[in-house]
Amino acid sequence: GAIEETIYDENGTVLDTQYIIHQFDYATFRPFGFLDDSGVPTANVGGEPTRTWSFIDDIQRVFYSGYFKEHGLKVQLVWLPIGIIGCVFITELRQNDNGVQNISGLNDYLVQLLTGWMVPAWLGSTGWLFPALYCDGIFAVLATILPRFRNPSPALKLLNLRLASLRECIEHVFADHTTRFKLFNVPWRLKLFNHGVKVRHMTLVSYFILNCYYCICGTRSSTFGQLPPTLEEYLPLNEVLYPPPAVDLGETIDFWSVSENSNENNV
Repeated sequence: GAIEETIYDENGTVLDTQYIIHQFDYATFRPFGFLDDSGVPTANVGGEPTRTWSFIDDIQRVFYSGYFKEHGLKVQLVWLPIGIIGCVFITELRQNDNGVQNISGLNDYLVQLLTGWMVPAWLGSTGWLFPALYCDGIFAVLATILPRFRNPSPALKLLNLRLASLRECIEHVFADHTTRFKLFNVPWRLKLFNHGVKVRHMTLVSYFILNCYYCICGTRSSTFGQLPPTLEEYLPLNEVLYPPPAVDLGETIDFWSVSENSNENNV
């Protein structure tokens, strides 16, 4: 096989086209989608100027990211080559991308889902492997999670370059969300302290609506020679819904009741 490489001038005119020969066996190609995360900035959680309620400081730390220098939520997306979002998971902004994957249980869920759909190991390796989601280097190498190759051979370096270019599709999804849902450009209206559950649900629903938009208006699936599903195919009335993977998030705390009790004790 070969990978086509086209060289353009500054005006977009094709100057040269060449084919880079490689030794990949397409039957061993593992990536079936892309994985990435993005932040959703929100209002400062519990903006009290004093330490009257000491637990507020702990809430601030949970939703604050030193990397982004803001409070908010983090969204993990799985993007499929048919042009739609395959999975959404939302947690606090404090977590890095690899931590969000661990909390979501995505790898364990895909192992259960893809059992029986193994592909041969590639590039001279032996055995069988799961299909995998391609992602950037912050993620750990797991059964169904495939970050860019470290210390790659010439063949894998070429594959890194090609997949890094294709992975830009998922970045466009985040840009589409920002463009089409202007509410998320106004962080001070997204108040997690009193309306955290509502903000999280609203974020989740917005990505569902974005999927419906892709089904109606089209998407970037043509890059992969695919067509997005129609809205009728995406929302079948007789669909059997399977439960998501069980994730143990620990003890659930009602911060509002804690704040009232703390306030009474201070009085």
